[in-house]
Amino acid sequence: MKDFLLFIKYPYTAGVIGIIWLGSAGLLAIDSHLPLVRVVIINMFMSVIIAGFGFRGKSEL
Repeated sequence: MKDFLLFIKYPYTAGVIGIIWLGSAGLLAIDSHLPLVRVVIINMFMSVIIAGFGFRGKSEL
């Protein structure tokens, strides 16, 4: 069950990814001249990188 529920097992990683998306949404709401597609692509790229490091579990021997 722990392997299935990653959001409970790794709350800090999920929180950081959530903050990135919420912060970007806030910036887009404040400044309408920001390029939406570019911001979303940057968010997706950074989310994958953070998830790769943060959701990696310890390998038991």
